[in-house]
Amino acid sequence: MGNAMQKIAMAGVAAVASTAIGGIVYRHIRYKRIPPKPLQDFQKLAPQAPEGVHLTAHRGLSAQYPENTKEAFVAGGKAGFYALECDTHCTTDGVWVVLHDGQIKTMFEGSGDVKDYSYPEMLKKKMINGANIEDFPEAHICTLQEYIDVCKTYGCRPMIEIKDPRTEKMQDLYDLLKKNDILKSCILISFHLSDLRAMRKIDENLEMWYLVNYITNKVIREAKKANLGVAFCAQYNALRPEYIKKVLDNGLTAACWTVDDKDLLLKMLDCGVRYITTNSILPSAAALAQAQRTN
Repeated sequence: MGNAMQKIAMAGVAAVASTAIGGIVYRHIRYKRIPPKPLQDFQKLAPQAPEGVHLTAHRGLSAQYPENTKEAFVAGGKAGFYALECDTHCTTDGVWVVLHDGQIKTMFEGSGDVKDYSYPEMLKKKMINGANIEDFPEAHICTLQEYIDVCKTYGCRPMIEIKDPRTEKMQDLYDLLKKNDILKSCILISFHLSDLRAMRKIDENLEMWYLVNYITNKVIREAKKANLGVAFCAQYNALRPEYIKKVLDNGLTAACWTVDDKDLLLKMLDCGVRYITTNSILPSAAALAQAQRTN
């Protein structure tokens, strides 16, 4: 086995091992300080890449900016990403806010679930984590509306991960998307199949992807039944290309997350994946140079 495949295999083994103890390890990692990552140039990493590869900035340009903040989204927009990805929950007063974990202590002072706070309460919370957080003393929780405004300003597709599992909130979310005239441009993604099904009942034309750790035959059946793409963990599925092929053979969109190194990037491209979410790989050398000047 070559060095590249060994690295992917080791990553896959580590990923499988981590799932054995569920979210405990993940939460432990998330409560630690999130360090910055060096930025990279897609064209240098994959000079022979096919046409039509779409890069998405994971939680904005989170390698260098606190994730899911307006600052991270603006940086991703300036870098020319195809899409900006965010995570959203609904507060007690009906405001959709952008935050990955429901438990606020991963990013903010305090504790508890974001869904148990009002927006004004969350706005008072000091952000204490994220890449280079010390350089952003004014960073605060971002609303979904602010995020949408950034996507519109820079011409990036909104890729919105629905974290809130309450299906009764989906009509409200849909109304917000409709109000902003992004029903045709946004991509909705979620691990909560029930949320996606609820959205599909509202609008049969929405572009939506089912988020999964592992691609299985059941996942493909469920996605096809609900007219969903499949967005999967790149590390977990790198050594299972036959399942990625099954997704594509069934006429479904295959998208992956989160790719931050050359070997995994090339593997995904070889498997035919054209939608790639990343923390640190910028679309071009020009974008990389601009980002480095800014930082």
